[in-house]
Amino acid sequence: MHDFTSYIGIIGGGISGLTLGCTLRKNGIKSIIFEKENDIHDEGAGISISPNGLIAFEHLYLKNELLNNSYKSPKAILKYNKTPLLEMDSPVYTMNRKNLINLLYERYTNLGGEILFDHKLKDIKLKNKELIFTNSKNFRVDHIVASDGIKSLIREKIFSQGSKPVYSGYSAWRGFIKSENPNVEISFSKKKHLVSYPIDNNFTRSFTGVIRSKNQITESWKEKGMIKNFLNDFKETDDDLLSKFRTANEIFKWGIFIRPPLKSIIEKNITLIGDSAHPMVPFLGQGACVAIEDAYTFGLLCYELNCKFENIQKTYQHLRLKRNNKIQQMSLIQGRINHLKNPFLVFLRNQLLRKTNIASNRLKTIYNYNVHKETVKYFMF
Repeated sequence: MHDFTSYIGIIGGGISGLTLGCTLRKNGIKSIIFEKENDIHDEGAGISISPNGLIAFEHLYLKNELLNNSYKSPKAILKYNKTPLLEMDSPVYTMNRKNLINLLYERYTNLGGEILFDHKLKDIKLKNKELIFTNSKNFRVDHIVASDGIKSLIREKIFSQGSKPVYSGYSAWRGFIKSENPNVEISFSKKKHLVSYPIDNNFTRSFTGVIRSKNQITESWKEKGMIKNFLNDFKETDDDLLSKFRTANEIFKWGIFIRPPLKSIIEKNITLIGDSAHPMVPFLGQGACVAIEDAYTFGLLCYELNCKFENIQKTYQHLRLKRNNKIQQMSLIQGRINHLKNPFLVFLRNQLLRKTNIASNRLKTIYNYNVHKETVKYFMF
């Protein structure tokens, strides 16, 4: 048994786990991350960081590094096939997901954070706060934080009574191309949509295409697909738009899976953050940002409340549960809006996008959240 009873044990070294580790170490709190893979890596994909996520990086002194490794498009342009619907300013920074992981990992280790690779969780003993791994190593920690994603073993065993993620009815394609187009582009067509955006100053452009499909696809991001199948899925889309994606060197296809909202994201000695708490469909681009909010909130509460975990958990749940579940539901609704089939509803959506501020106003309710202010205001009186 390895005694780490003065450490917060974090299961998973992804975006939420590393953000939490950085927040804890910045405030002088010991943490150890257990990562099942043999190194820090992530599948190459584009990722967007909106203003609500950027706030945390500003307080972790990572904002400049993030800006130097990302791209900010001047405009977001929405189309229905070839028909322009809306053009609006884009406040979002886009980048390669690998680069974000590397930035967080470097900051965490520079702050003295510890991470153990090749540690895949096998079981937990909540009463003793004991973690049991498949490599036959056991650790006892001060508190357990699950940031182990949509397939979280901890969520499955403790919070979901053994239930598994379920297929959402959407499957997605992703890849990279080269393009000098500086803008975010979103193109709708019947039961499908395409999103693309630059992720660096070298004209690298990430694209994701999502279709409604009853045929369940595996959840893995690592499954390669064929360009011809991608083009066939989007054959009703504007040919000029599709021609840009024919040049992709490789393409991947995966199924989008979901879990229902939880009534609680805390249990004695254990807290859920990120996708383990609230996996989101990607239609508002908030999966990473809300995970960052979770991690920063919990880490800051540990400092402000001197690692008194009963009080920390109650405050964390109060601050996070309602917002997380709301954005999770908004993302599902946005998915239905993006993939309409009925001609009248398609017409109505397109008119609303053209003639109202409904799209930008909806996003502002998410983007205007200041995670630092919302957390520290509890300790100002």
